[in-house]
Parts: sequence; C-alpha cells; structure tokens
Amino acid sequence: MTLIIFSVFLWGATLALGGMAARRKDGTFGHGVRLALREATFVAPRLVIGILGAGFVAELLPAETIRTFLGSGSGSLGILIATAAGGIVSGGPVVAYAVGGAALAADAGVPQVMAFVTAWLLFSVNRTIVWEVPVMGGRYVRSRMLLSLPVPLAVGHLALLLPV
Repeated sequence: MTLIIFSVFLWGATLALGGMAARRKDGTFGHGVRLALREATFVAPRLVIGILGAGFVAELLPAETIRTFLGSGSGSLGILIATAAGGIVSGGPVVAYAVGGAALAADAGVPQVMAFVTAWLLFSVNRTIVWEVPVMGGRYVRSRMLLSLPVPLAVGHLALLLPV
C-alpha cells in the first residue's frame, strides 16, 4: 500500500511541476523533458542490470549461511558482520537494497539488515572514494567515518528491542 501511495505522490508532483513548467512558455517544459530523458537513458540500463543482479544474488545467497551469520539468533556478532558488509558493498541503492531484501528473504534478522543498510548509507566505499574524498578531503572523511562508526551498530542493537 505504501508503494502505491508513494507512486501516486510522485506522479502527482511530477504532473504538477510539469504543468507549472508548461505554463511558463519559455522552453522550461521542453528542457525539463530533455533532461529527464537524458537521465533516464543513463539510469535505466543500470536499473535493469541492478535488478537482474539482485535477482541472482537473492537466488545465490546460501540461506543456511545467511541464517547462521545474519539470522535473528546471530545477535551482536551478526550486527557487526552486517555492518562490515554494508560498508564494503559497492553500488547504489538498487544493489544495496536488493542485497538487503534478498538477505531478509533468506531469513536474515531485521536488526542485522538495518545495520547493513545503515552502514552502506554511511560508509559505501565506492561513494567515499569516488566522491567524498576528492570533494571533501581525507581529513574530513576520516573524522566523519570515525564519528559515524557506532551508528550502524547502535541502529542494529536498538532494532533488537523492536517487536518486529
């Protein structure tokens, strides 16, 4: 249901903004459509590859291994493993969320997957090396990572308290 509500909201916002751009009659609408098509041609192949890859990951994840190391019974060790895995997973949200979803489908615990996704959000090696270090500098990145280190662990451990 949430997906439907969010999709309706996105479509509504897009149509409203498109209408506003069209009313300007200064080429804004056409320029916006061209930019959107350019982005779509850039993103669409990656989405397809990411979704296919996620499907393969979901099928290839050994459920018994996931259950052992990341299952609800894995506790703090599972949260630590998930945090480390989240930090080294390369790729965008299509990959990270697909891996998290596949882990859930293979009986990973919710706290462990929450730690995984939080670590990916904070420490994605690819994003850090390609974007953050060149733009913000190594000293900043080291400080941010050091200060952020306990966050996925805290999220995972707090999630242990949830009745999910």
